[in-house]
Amino acid sequence: MFSPLSKGKVTNNQGIMKKSIYLLLGFIFLLSSCYEEPLTKAVITVYNTQGEVVSGVEVTLSQDDMGPGVNQINIIDVKTSDVLGQTEHIFELESIMNVDAVLYGSAGDTIQSGHAVIRLTRGKTEHKDIEISTN
Repeated sequence: MFSPLSKGKVTNNQGIMKKSIYLLLGFIFLLSSCYEEPLTKAVITVYNTQGEVVSGVEVTLSQDDMGPGVNQINIIDVKTSDVLGQTEHIFELESIMNVDAVLYGSAGDTIQSGHAVIRLTRGKTEHKDIEISTN
């Protein structure tokens, strides 16, 4: 038969086993909760006709209405280009977006503008250059 000491030893091993299982489950939960969806990102760089980057340009990414029977989220994202002439737009889903870049004058009138289209792929960063010119 078993002595009281050996019985306690078996119970202690079971306790260690339970703690190990809880630690393992906690670790798995921690790893799974840290998972992030991959970003769908558009980086737009604005140039003028001389090939120089332009800062202070309002860049709008939007979708055209696809018509009846097409489920579409109306997405419009507006950013202003930085000193590198770039804007960064982050989306949840992939899509085809219109890119409109407009440089406004001090009176609010349009000085230069440009248009392009970009296809965003889920989980990837897509780069698009857009040239603005006087209309």
